[in-house]
Amino acid sequence: MKPVMPDVVLAICVIAGALVYLYADASLPLMRIGDPLGPKAFPALVGIGLLISALLLLYEAWQKHRTTEVRRHRVDFRQIGILCAMVVWTAIYYSAFEYAGYIISTLIFLFGLLSFFHRGHYRANLAIAIGFTACVDLLFSQGLGVLLPTGLLPI
Repeated sequence: MKPVMPDVVLAICVIAGALVYLYADASLPLMRIGDPLGPKAFPALVGIGLLISALLLLYEAWQKHRTTEVRRHRVDFRQIGILCAMVVWTAIYYSAFEYAGYIISTLIFLFGLLSFFHRGHYRANLAIAIGFTACVDLLFSQGLGVLLPTGLLPI
């Protein structure tokens, strides 16, 4: 029996999550006034994007598997630890989102991730976290008219 590649497992998990996400989006109530799609359009695009990304990852894993010989894989506990830490960090972000608000929670979340994966570049990491958070906040509040949670900020 051939070992399952981590990219395939990740892609299958993303596909399952995207399908659950799209099912939840489909169960949102239809708006009778205004835009007929209402709040459904943006989550549907995110779900479709997740599905496309997972399918591309499956294709890439298939190509890699075709072109290289299958080698025995040892369990890398460091990678498993990093993955578990990212899941916990993301769960903390989701939990703090309403209380702390979008701006504070997203800044801390992104800065933490960037600082781990791009060590030593704290100014660049902070600039990226601030820029991304500000752009998404402007996109949602000004462009889409969606108010994100303000949390602790008196905005």
